[in-house]
Formats: sequence, structure tokens, C-alpha cells
Amino acid sequence: MADKQLKEQGLVYDDRTRKGKRDVNEDVKFVRPWPDKSALLAVVVDGMGGHQGGKIAAEIVLDTFKELLKQPLPETPESRYQLLLDSFHKANTAIIERVIEEFKLGNSKLKDMGATLVAAIITATDCLHLYAGDCRLYHFSQEIPLYMTDDHSVINLLIKSGEITAQDAKNHRMRGVVTSCLGGGQNARLSIAPKWDEDGSPAFRKLHPNDVLLLCSDGLHGAVSDFELQSFTENYNISPANISEKCVDAALKNGSEDNVTAIAIIAKNNSL
Repeated sequence: MADKQLKEQGLVYDDRTRKGKRDVNEDVKFVRPWPDKSALLAVVVDGMGGHQGGKIAAEIVLDTFKELLKQPLPETPESRYQLLLDSFHKANTAIIERVIEEFKLGNSKLKDMGATLVAAIITATDCLHLYAGDCRLYHFSQEIPLYMTDDHSVINLLIKSGEITAQDAKNHRMRGVVTSCLGGGQNARLSIAPKWDEDGSPAFRKLHPNDVLLLCSDGLHGAVSDFELQSFTENYNISPANISEKCVDAALKNGSEDNVTAIAIIAKNNSL
């Protein structure tokens, strides 16, 4: 797949998804520029709740976020944050309403459908992102330490508490259980991060020349170490297509049980 470019912003990007050992690929992804070429919108969604429900929930989320490109891009980071935040809540409501509609028609198979996701608005100089669940955004840079989002998952809580190690997590029975999602049934909880902080929220990140952003589903980061992902960005940072291809191939080679999705974006030209 050839790299795609947003020349006005100096951004080069690529996206791809592959079915792992699942029967159906419930991941969806979307990366497109605003009509005025002011920024990129990038979204990775991982559907939950069975093959049929997971795919439907993921498509509902994606359709909600695509609507953002029909309105002008807000000028300030805080207003862009609010734009993304509103879309998370709209997508959550849309999933719940679909479940109610199906239930009224006698279909209870979709009652637990939901989705996790990560979404970002990206220009050549900055990235504004939000997430719910265990889809991740990585920010690789030669100028600053590695940044990654902090999974909303049971496994992450167990690692933080010291109950298990990262090595234990690979085969743990709670692997894949999230603590935040859109939809997901009556017992689900939605927590959206990072929170906005006027003194410097991690939701808003400055980009430097040749920085790489990687948005991915847990089928990727669950099978490929952070160290290996970083090595791909260092060795192949001329081309986002090479980065996304190497990441997805590595996950499948390592036996990923889940679907694997990646969006790679490089800030090629930058005024910082």
C-alpha cells in the first residue's frame, strides 16, 4: 500500500487491518483529511460482543466520527478536545439506542455489543487524542521519551497493583477484559481519557520533525512489544506504509489471537 500524504500539513500516513485468528474482523479504521486539508482525523475501533454485534458497534462508532469532517476544524486545542469528547458520547448513545431498537424487535443477541477506540486530530505540529478501552496511541520521537496511552483493562490494573507481571499478562485469563468501552451492556462503564487540563493535558501533544504516531488495536500491541514497535519506527520512519506493514506482520507472526489494525502517521515537515 502506497503512503498517502497531506502535503499542506506535511503529514504522511498509511493504514491497514488484518484478520488474526478470529472468524470475523471486528476492527475498523479510518484516516482522512478535513476537506480544507487543515488536519487529519484518525480512528481505530475494536468491536465487542460477538461477531455480529462487534462489527455493528464498530461501524456505528466509525459513522459517528466520520461526521466530524462535515464541520470546520475548531481552532483551539481545547475546542478540538471537546469535539472528540462529544463524538465519544454520541457514539456511545448511538450503540445503546441500536440495542434498544433491536430488543424491541425481539433480537437480544446484540445486547452486549460495544467497542473500544482511540481517535486523534493531527496536524504537522500537534496531536489531540482520546481513547476508551485498550486501543492505543503511541508517540515515538527522538526529542522526547516514548508516550503511549494507558489501557483501560483489568490486566493493566493487575500489573499496576503488582499482582502479576507483564510476562504473566500474556496468557492471563482476564486478558482482553476492558474497564471502559462504548456500549457493552448494562454492566459496562465508559471512561474517556486523557482528561483535559489547562496546565498541560497529555491529550494534547506537540509534534517534532519526523515524529511517528501509531494508532492500533490490542491485537497489535498485545502481540508485539513496545521495544519492537519502536524499532520499526526507527528503522522504517521514511515510510508509514513500511511501519504499518512491519507492525501488522509482526503481530501475525507472533500468533496474535485477535484482529490486527494499525494507522501510522509521520510528521515530515514541521515549523517547530
